[in-house]
Amino acid sequence: MNKVIVRAPVRADLAGGTLDLWPIYLFHPGSRTVNVAISYYAESEVTETGNGAIEIHLTDQQYRQRYESMQEMSSDPKAALLHRAIEHFKLTGLQITTRTDAPRGSGLGGSSALAITLVRALSQVAGHPLEGEDLIFLVRDLETRLLGVPAGIQDYYPPVFGGLGSLHLNPGKPARHALQTSVSELASHMVLHHTGVAHFSGTNNWQLYKRQIEKKKKVMKGFERIAETSIEMERALDAGNFAAAGAALRKEWEERKALIEGISTPEIDAAIDAARAAGAWGGKVCGAGGGGCVVFLLPPDKRAEVVRALSTVPGRVLDVAPVAHGMTVNQDRDAHAAPPTRSRSARRDATSIEQLYVYGGFGNYRPFVLAEGIVTLSEGRSGLRHAVARTYIAPMSSHDGHVLWEQASQINAEALNIAAVPEPHRKLESAITPEALVQNASQSEEGFTTLLEESERMHIFHNPSFGFYSDANETRASFLERCMEEANRQLEDQQERLESTFRRRFDQLRERSQREQREIDSKEEESGIRESNQEVNVAWGQALYNITSGRPAAVADEKVSVREIDYLENIAQIQRAWDKELEALRDELTGKAQEIEELTIVPARKNIEVTRYLILWAANVP
Repeated sequence: MNKVIVRAPVRADLAGGTLDLWPIYLFHPGSRTVNVAISYYAESEVTETGNGAIEIHLTDQQYRQRYESMQEMSSDPKAALLHRAIEHFKLTGLQITTRTDAPRGSGLGGSSALAITLVRALSQVAGHPLEGEDLIFLVRDLETRLLGVPAGIQDYYPPVFGGLGSLHLNPGKPARHALQTSVSELASHMVLHHTGVAHFSGTNNWQLYKRQIEKKKKVMKGFERIAETSIEMERALDAGNFAAAGAALRKEWEERKALIEGISTPEIDAAIDAARAAGAWGGKVCGAGGGGCVVFLLPPDKRAEVVRALSTVPGRVLDVAPVAHGMTVNQDRDAHAAPPTRSRSARRDATSIEQLYVYGGFGNYRPFVLAEGIVTLSEGRSGLRHAVARTYIAPMSSHDGHVLWEQASQINAEALNIAAVPEPHRKLESAITPEALVQNASQSEEGFTTLLEESERMHIFHNPSFGFYSDANETRASFLERCMEEANRQLEDQQERLESTFRRRFDQLRERSQREQREIDSKEEESGIRESNQEVNVAWGQALYNITSGRPAAVADEKVSVREIDYLENIAQIQRAWDKELEALRDELTGKAQEIEELTIVPARKNIEVTRYLILWAANVP
């Protein structure tokens, strides 16, 4: 059997986005995009099964399905991209697993990176592996056919080539240029913040595309200025001038959000305002806007202040950094169908297994395996990544050297008195040769990975109405408190809207009153009878004061006329409707805040790294 695993980074774009849509860049000579690969990854695992069916597992969507034919697969919208790619290579009898680290709708090009890994893996299985721009151009065309709108090309370059680069959008063929600034230097000047609001790139891009083709002057001039800014960004980063790059980033965003409504959102504006106030040079939304992530450039000594400022606005700062590498391809031609994915540590050679000794206790030395591992638990929709370190000790059978992982227990290795040489008075209690014992330990390392995979769980909370996820160690009560804060924030926003609506009703009522009063005054003047309406005006003003200060609208006054009573009652009715609608909204938002579900996150095998693995001789282990 043949199994191929392709892994590739996503990107953060710094300047020139949307210009990479053909033929927009042809209208703006000198157009280019600037972006950088970051440490969120997309991965596709394709295994030949030989049974004619196609099985898929979309881990980010927790979706599994088996199709007996391509026709059956074509009717499943969740498998649309996979179907297009498999159909192109005319393959069958496959098992496909996909996963991404980047939050969905983050604007980081996760879907494009995933398409790159999928098509690259399928081309390998088909026997015609695609590389470089041949791979990029095919993925672009497949995604365009799938989306039904033009697909930009910049998102495919970082997954393939990695690093920091600019893409010169020349007629005929784009040209990628690696920039001189190292990714480590960029990392110290860059922060990525997720607003918590997902975006859909096709919407804004398609609107801008149409307006460019229709020669709308505002969009054409805006694209011209963005093209100029992308050149400024390229020059600044190539020279390592981060302050100038920050100024170009700020300028790019100002030009971009002026192109069309919907590119910015209150969450994006709040994040950029907070970061700028804390010392960031500039920020801009990643991708097409309307939500997703915001990338900031800033002085390194302002990083802590900027991160702290961003913690006060919706969303969260992401734990990612620029990376220099692009995609990696691993192939196993001897794989069986549906094997477990290997951990990041390959099996150790028997000669590399260290043997140590525990001082203390009573009796002879018996063999154990001491293993340490790091488990990274991630939740794709929220972008949550939480790493935990675990140390286990498992006894080895003295008769055959088998590692008894079912009897393993967690341990604090620092509490043991461990030495490189045994205590002189103790004997090694083992019925097999030392070589066989070491060999068995070496062959049992996968058992430790399986133990971590099956035992490690992370429980987090999710509020689907607000799109909130808890932090790794956040309690339900704390998460509920955050949801209630969001409910109160939304209530305040809606309360302003309600107040505006009902004030218009008050104004309309007052205008009607004044109109009728003028008619009465006119008739009184004609008849020679004129009564003062001073009491009416005083009562009216008192009623409005009562309403705006939260008091009952009614005015106690024995001299109030019948007409005045009628108007004040109308005001009171409006106020009761206002209060009723506000209370209903409060109940609705409170209910949404309390709609909390618990999610159990299990580790992917690829996110388990064995960091220490040795034979430990001990008389007994506490």
